[in-house]
Amino acid sequence: MQEIGLDDLDQRLIHAVQVSPRASWSALAPIVGADPVTLSRRWTRLVDQGIVYVTAYGSAAPSTLVLIEIECSPGETLAVAETLGQDPEAFTIDLTAGGRDIFVTLAVPDAEALAVWTLERIRGVSGVRSMRTHLVSETVRDARGWRLRALTTQEVTQIEGLERRVPAASVRMSVDQRNAIAAELAYDGRVGITELASRLGMAPRRVRDAIAEMRESGRLAIRVDVARRYTPWPIYAWYFLRVPAAMASRIGAQLGRIEEVRLVANTVGEYNVIMAVWLRTLQDVGRMEAIIEERLPGVSIADRSVVLRTTKHLGHLLHADGRASGEVVPLTI
Repeated sequence: MQEIGLDDLDQRLIHAVQVSPRASWSALAPIVGADPVTLSRRWTRLVDQGIVYVTAYGSAAPSTLVLIEIECSPGETLAVAETLGQDPEAFTIDLTAGGRDIFVTLAVPDAEALAVWTLERIRGVSGVRSMRTHLVSETVRDARGWRLRALTTQEVTQIEGLERRVPAASVRMSVDQRNAIAAELAYDGRVGITELASRLGMAPRRVRDAIAEMRESGRLAIRVDVARRYTPWPIYAWYFLRVPAAMASRIGAQLGRIEEVRLVANTVGEYNVIMAVWLRTLQDVGRMEAIIEERLPGVSIADRSVVLRTTKHLGHLLHADGRASGEVVPLTI
């Protein structure tokens, strides 16, 4: 396959859709700077090549978020990752260099489901040698707000204005119907209303209003992700921090304001703050560590791991180079 690259228009297009994932091409065209047909054609190419993928999930559903370190028997890491990839609750799987072979982001409905996963289900996965579990007590920042940074502030503001606001009254729809909409959007967050309504056997207007109401209320999140290799930030690292308990909330908020940071989580376990970052070079892993310890006295970075490969991200199974394969194991959150 020829080397794939993103030109300026590709980057502007992706950034625009990150800001407003379901905006029409005709609405985005004058802001991005190309006609609707060109935007549609380019987006189709980016999706078909797996460079971008759109994920929808229930962001307000009660769930227990857990970060799990797994050590594997020699030579078994890929096999373990492949098995875990079919587990809907293991929605992101990173293969790392450092003190763990696999780092899993897990979402389960409650503490009992977590006990079943960690005490019973994981026992059936051949090749797992040991495991450490970190319960997330608070997600200070996640990557829903991460952007490619190709548009100006004014252009972003224009696109934000395209988001439809719904009346205060909620849309009458059963839980099963809402779940069915979310499940379809998990595969393609930009699927057209007419096609989606046809699949679900519902009126297009009801589907449109339901999506808008679910997003407005926070019950549905739609986000656009880019294969990391095709961005200016190809290095992905996890940091494991120890912070005095009284400082954890303040430190977490400060870390979340660093542009390279994609996730900051307050956790219960060996470390009380864990964060993920995207960086430009491998040398920046050490530089980031030095900056954090210099600017935030009292913070101790106990460990770090560089991600070698991500095999699954938000339910999307990925190729070795980080591109989406087109196969999705829908999120359960």
